[in-house]
Amino acid sequence: MRHTLTLVLLFLSIATFGQKKDKFSLLLQIQPEMTFHKNDYAFRWSEKKNVSTFNVGLNASLEYQLTERLFIDLGMGYISRKLNTKVFLDQSLLPPPYYDSTQPLYTTKSVSFRTLQIPFGIRYNFIKTQKGNWFIKGIYVPNFILATKYEVNNYPAFKKDTWQGYSINLGLGFDYNLTKKIQLTNSITYSIANTVAKDTYTFSQDEREIALTHNYLQLSAGVKIRF
Repeated sequence: MRHTLTLVLLFLSIATFGQKKDKFSLLLQIQPEMTFHKNDYAFRWSEKKNVSTFNVGLNASLEYQLTERLFIDLGMGYISRKLNTKVFLDQSLLPPPYYDSTQPLYTTKSVSFRTLQIPFGIRYNFIKTQKGNWFIKGIYVPNFILATKYEVNNYPAFKKDTWQGYSINLGLGFDYNLTKKIQLTNSITYSIANTVAKDTYTFSQDEREIALTHNYLQLSAGVKIRF
């Protein structure tokens, strides 16, 4: 959590500094996505299928113009990323009062990661027109899990405060000029890499702890305001 607070302070410092520079822009975006994962991480012999779940996140970023076509941005976002999947929950590791030493076997219907994201992006405008710009973008996203909700036995979300891993996203986008200072900005990206730490509360017939691996296709839509 200490690292998260440091990054928050860094973000706020950059934002304050950015208000004095005309090369800075503020991006406010909604981020619907399709999250791709397996339907079952628990049972050894069950048929495994690749399925998808619809999730929505929010993001705010500060963008800086390096050259006429090259930009970088740093942001902060939140998403509750739900996976409709089966995995066993280890009762003996849950915090009180949910701890149970008899270890009854519970299987989840879904698992939701309430995630703080801190994306760092690099984008290049490869087509410029009077109406706007087409761009390609790469994003590095550290993912910090605030809490995890296991849909089983009416349990609440359990606090985690731990790093889950990181995502590397690549995509294509378009900015549409509304005024000299305001643009509508849209992009679609795919997570070509997404590391996921093992969840200590979960297990399967083959593993003591499970990493609920997943990838996602994400649309970012919102507004960009130049200072």
